[in-house]
Amino acid sequence: MPRVRLLQTSDVHLRPDRPERRRALEKAFAEAVKRAADGVVVAGDLFDRNADVVAERAAVRKMVQEIAPRPVIFVPGNHDPDAYGSSADFGANAVVLAKPPYTRARACGLEIVGVPYQHGRTVAECLTGIATDPRHTVVVAHATLVDGVADAFAGEGEDGAFMPVFAPDVTRRCCYAALGHLHGGRNLAQREGERLIAYAGSPVTTSSRELGPRGVLVVDLEPGVGVLSHEHVPLATPYHERVEVPCIPGAEREALEQLAKRSSALKAPYVRVLARLSGVSIEPESALRDAASRALGLAWGAPVPGTPRPAGGSDDDAASFPILELAVTSFPQLAQTAVVSEFVSRLVGRARSRGDDAATVERALRIGLAAFQESLP
Repeated sequence: MPRVRLLQTSDVHLRPDRPERRRALEKAFAEAVKRAADGVVVAGDLFDRNADVVAERAAVRKMVQEIAPRPVIFVPGNHDPDAYGSSADFGANAVVLAKPPYTRARACGLEIVGVPYQHGRTVAECLTGIATDPRHTVVVAHATLVDGVADAFAGEGEDGAFMPVFAPDVTRRCCYAALGHLHGGRNLAQREGERLIAYAGSPVTTSSRELGPRGVLVVDLEPGVGVLSHEHVPLATPYHERVEVPCIPGAEREALEQLAKRSSALKAPYVRVLARLSGVSIEPESALRDAASRALGLAWGAPVPGTPRPAGGSDDDAASFPILELAVTSFPQLAQTAVVSEFVSRLVGRARSRGDDAATVERALRIGLAAFQESLP
């Protein structure tokens, strides 16, 4: 049978006040055309809130129709459970799989089983009694894989949005499980032979906790055989990178110089640099923040936050001024205490000679300086 190529995305969280998310979806659909995909899978949370559906649906329908006759398969997530009512028109080539516990459809020569987000249920419960031929079946679900996923981010405020899925629940029913809900992280794809369970992650950053380039997933299948290959394809969309530099009392200037240097090395279109200064200091927080802003401005070639948008470009294209994150425990009351500098010097020297890690040194400094501060008259 002929090979089938699907492009997978999810967790776009469209809303009118975040135009970069609509542009990211446009780029994802353009990538489907560029990569000659036979169909597109949107595995939930296309919209950020049900209230955003009315404002964004026409734009989505236009994108869907522009890549016709390719089918675009939609499954609701926990953010947009009511986005796909019977009267919602997403285009003639839209395949909406929104009815719980699951909905089946034929697309691209494959059996597609859609499992919308259902609070308090597991994917296994939703698929109870279903009979499938795994070699011809794709499961699309907005759920959390609870084995094999490490260091993954599901979005802000998602603690209560949990529909678990275990790998055996889907691998015995399909050759490819296209999942949504996790926005990014490591180990978002599990491959065993011709079986694949995978998240594409969000195609654009929706939180400063989402680090690294965004993209879509391209999967090649052969009905009757299973998955032949998969590839995460980066998109030119905004994303975050974090730089963290710890400081110690008396070495704040060196830490700020290092923070500015490492931050400026990441300066590039679409990158939002999170410049984090951590550690312990005897400088006031306001002074540290002002000094950090000046250092970053000099390194960035911008005396004030923000850089001009390039001619003919969009706000996404501009290399934005770093976002300063100050996470320093400050003891400004000890700035005039002469013995403090000697204490810091001896503690740091002893820690380095023993090979203590930075976290241990920071913890010891914090405890020691707190004791000094309590002893002040």
